[in-house]
Amino acid sequence: MSTLTRYTIGHDDRALIEQFRRKPVGPHSPALQRLLNRMRGADVEGKHVLLSLVPHKRWVVAELQGRGKSPKSIGIEVDSLAAGEWEIFKLRWHRLTGDRLTD
Repeated sequence: MSTLTRYTIGHDDRALIEQFRRKPVGPHSPALQRLLNRMRGADVEGKHVLLSLVPHKRWVVAELQGRGKSPKSIGIEVDSLAAGEWEIFKLRWHRLTGDRLTD
């Protein structure tokens, strides 16, 4: 088992949520980067990602269906990369902690 998979998101990590909201695209603090590495290291199937609809202007949140299968839109469209990254962060947080984040 790698260090990444042993890392469990805890109560103290909640302080990193606002840090991510303020700056969704790095560089990040070591603590936030560790959290993001854990979130991004999830299994491919079921992982949430952003798909570009209009380059640099519009994205949709999708769920990966597994190797060799097309991603499936979950119906959340955004018009900024920051908004898309926030949607992905909330979904991944929920997947790993069971807690839903709100705007």
